[in-house]
Amino acid sequence: MFTKYKVNLLSTILCFFFLIGAAHSQSFWFGLKGGAAMNLQNWGDGASGVSTNRNPLFTINGDVFIESVDEQKKGSLYAQLGFHTRGSALRYFSINNAFSDVIGYKFRNVVLELGAKKSLNLDKEYDPYFILGIRGEYTVGSNLSDLITFNTLVYPEFIRKFNYGVTVGGGFETEMSEMSNVFLEFSIQPDLSFQYEQLPLYGIRTPWPPNDRINLGLTQVRNVSIEVKAGVRFLRKVVYID
Repeated sequence: MFTKYKVNLLSTILCFFFLIGAAHSQSFWFGLKGGAAMNLQNWGDGASGVSTNRNPLFTINGDVFIESVDEQKKGSLYAQLGFHTRGSALRYFSINNAFSDVIGYKFRNVVLELGAKKSLNLDKEYDPYFILGIRGEYTVGSNLSDLITFNTLVYPEFIRKFNYGVTVGGGFETEMSEMSNVFLEFSIQPDLSFQYEQLPLYGIRTPWPPNDRINLGLTQVRNVSIEVKAGVRFLRKVVYID
């Protein structure tokens, strides 16, 4: 049975392929990019409701994309579909501080991004450009269920499956041949919605001795990711012959 989240995911993927089909009758760029991301989150600490900043979580992400041809040097439009792991990390200490470990809170998201790209057209070997986009993300999995051994008070049922945000960034690209370019891109990707939203919970038994009951306040978590990617794009050129 399709849930509303599965419908959202299907709609996201269909939207991307619709854009590919719409571009099929004209020239366009297409390619892939991938690289490293530093993911940050801000979590409430539960009992007191005080926010705590977590450590960064470092991941590898990738995308496929299409982009319109900027023949008039006024800018281009792009669409990309990728797989990104969002989250944060936390140093965990044993009860008697005998050891510590770093655990990651990971949310695995399918990401559709639509945006605009503007090249500075400086006629240099490495041409700088800027991008501005909007994102829709669907969470297909997480590792919250795997963190039980760390006695964490987080619950998978409070994950927000569908999220959205913006992307701001830029990069440098250079021509590899008449039909291909390579580029290096930097971006910051803050979410405008909550990846995790835990409602207040009362009388929760703690998983550590002496197993007292506590109240947990409202916890709302947003993602912020900083990404560095390298990529290659190829030109599909359509020539009309009378």
